[in-house]
Amino acid sequence: MLRRACVRSFLSLKRHTPFAAEIYVMGVKRRFHRQGIGRALIDEALQFCGRQGVQFLTVKTLAPSHPDPHYEATRKFYTAAGFRPVEVFPTLWGSSNPCLLMVRSL
Repeated sequence: MLRRACVRSFLSLKRHTPFAAEIYVMGVKRRFHRQGIGRALIDEALQFCGRQGVQFLTVKTLAPSHPDPHYEATRKFYTAAGFRPVEVFPTLWGSSNPCLLMVRSL
């Protein structure tokens, strides 16, 4: 009997320096939002980074000046997970996609 696996989420980390890593990309299928999966991914990433000696975990997302309501929810998620806004890079991804850098200390 063939069973189908259902991938619900993923997270990819990118190590920039011995002290800092970035959540390079993360996703949770919409139908699985608000079930603790994203928080569990963040927690696992924090534990992994801690074992590697990383002191700071960063993430980039669209800045609040961008009107997309989905990214407002994304920023709220990262804030609730302990990330704090550090800097906006208005042209990193092009002038129509301002980048917000957020960081969390381990």
